[in-house]
Formats: sequence, structure tokens, C-alpha cells
Amino acid sequence: MRSKLQLAWLLAIVFAVDCSAQTLGDIARRERERQKRLHSEVIVANGATTTTAASTSSTSAAPTPPAEAAKPTGPTDNKGHDEKYWRAQFQKARDDVKRAEEKAQLLDLRVKDLNSKLLNRSDIYNRENQLLPEITAAQNDLEAARAQAEQAKKKITDLEDELRRAGGPPGWAR
Repeated sequence: MRSKLQLAWLLAIVFAVDCSAQTLGDIARRERERQKRLHSEVIVANGATTTTAASTSSTSAAPTPPAEAAKPTGPTDNKGHDEKYWRAQFQKARDDVKRAEEKAQLLDLRVKDLNSKLLNRSDIYNRENQLLPEITAAQNDLEAARAQAEQAKKKITDLEDELRRAGGPPGWAR
């Protein structure tokens, strides 16, 4: 009799535990509902007040407008640009400088190669008339590439000035 009573209690406990156990699907469903409630809250731009969207049903939630998602959440300068914006601008400018300097180096090597061909090659009849136009064109391209590299460097300086005037921290330029 005592073993039957213990068995009955054991079955009751197992049944209660089994009935109250959450399935993975139930947990995921509750988490989705919680996230929908969180996403339905809209924070006003000044950060002082929050409003909740009218419909918070489990089937659909009010999407946040793309303009709200694009606004920076961290510190900004006087023009409303954040650190991510400024770092992207400076990185683009640095990439332009690097690309222009590499192009100038390649053209410089091309001019040097053509000059050495002019001096060393004796197998070409009338080599001055054949190689001098190429050398002149390469030198013109080299000067244009150097001017472009200087413009790219000036753009970095202009960006630094713009960041300073906008009131952003100088660390955003790094």
C-alpha cells in the first residue's frame, strides 16, 4: 500500500512537471511578442517622452519609420552628424589619397621605364620619334595624377576644418 501511495505521488509530480514545462515554441512565441512590444514604442527625438503605438497585437506590430532608424543615437555635432558619418567621410578621403598616390607612383615608374628604354634600346630605328610622344603623354598623366593627389590631401584638410567648425571631437577624424 505504501509503495502504491509513493507511486501515485511520483506520477502526480511527474505529470505536474510535464504539464508546466515550457516548450521551445512557447518560449520563442513569448520572446517575439516581447520584441514586438519593444519595437512598437517610438521615442521622440528629444528623448524626453515615449509613446506606444495603438496596435500591439501578436500578429502585426507598427514598424518604425526609416527616418527614426537613420537618426544617430550617440553624440552628434552641431550639424547633426555622428561619429560614424565623420569616420566614413575621412576613410573615403584617405582612400582617395592612397589611390591617387599609388597612381602617381605607377605613372612615375612608367616615365622612368620609358626614359630608360630611350637611352638603352638601340634596336629601334628612330627611337626618339617613337618613344618621345609616349614619354610626353606619360609625364602629362603623371602631373595630372600628382595634382589629383594634392586635391585629395586638401580634401582631408578641408574635412578636418569642417569637423572643427561643426563642433565635433577631433578624435572622429582618426
